[in-house]
Amino acid sequence: MHSFSQGQIFMFFFIIGIIIGIFFDIFRVIRKSFKTCDKTTFVEDLAFIILSGSLVIYSIIKINGGEVRFYLFLGIFFGILIYSLTISNLCVIILYEFVKICKKILKIPFYFIKKSIFFMKKVIKKVF
Repeated sequence: MHSFSQGQIFMFFFIIGIIIGIFFDIFRVIRKSFKTCDKTTFVEDLAFIILSGSLVIYSIIKINGGEVRFYLFLGIFFGILIYSLTISNLCVIILYEFVKICKKILKIPFYFIKKSIFFMKKVIKKVF
């Protein structure tokens, strides 16, 4: 096990807070880009909670030897806060543009798949 000072541990958890903020923005962009029903939104929220919680628990075990301290959560809070107040909007714009490009690229093969399925349905109807 590594021996880190409290300041170093605080900074690790500050960075983890930033990572959690990035995860949140990824889920937010996905939610805005693809219209989903309430059940899907629930599953997305659950995935975010599990992913973030697992990251925090794993980090507490690996970085701090399993010792839970108040300043760990303070570091996470400040990491999320600083990320949200500074570069979150820029990251959302970049992620949204990335998703738009991916949707355009994937639209072409899905168009051909959709047309192929439609054609197969017509052939099957004529045969039967």
